[in-house]
Amino acid sequence: MTEKPLKSLKEDARSDLVKGAAWFNDSELADYHNINGSKILCIFDRYEAALAGTDSGRARNEGAVIIAGLQSDLYLLFIRADEYKGTPRTGQEITVNGQKLFVRSSVIYDGVYEITLKGGAVR
Repeated sequence: MTEKPLKSLKEDARSDLVKGAAWFNDSELADYHNINGSKILCIFDRYEAALAGTDSGRARNEGAVIIAGLQSDLYLLFIRADEYKGTPRTGQEITVNGQKLFVRSSVIYDGVYEITLKGGAVR
């Protein structure tokens, strides 16, 4: 019996993106959201979730200040590039679950877009 060669971490991560084993798993981190009229498995959350625990409840990023007890109008969307139609551009409108948001920034890492979105008002 011949042994299969071990996959590199990068190959393992790429396989996960295709199969959705960890990140894009609806019983783990991801959930189905309506993105521009399509039901897509992605990770969507308020921006402060990504900054939790930094600087004693205060963080400064993307032009927003987050202070304990206040919510910002920034969101993070992680979505597979092959699931997103087109390329997200700064200022572009994206509708998420019926809410109109605007692209602040967008980067792609190994086939996944990390999109920072801005809402209309701070709540």
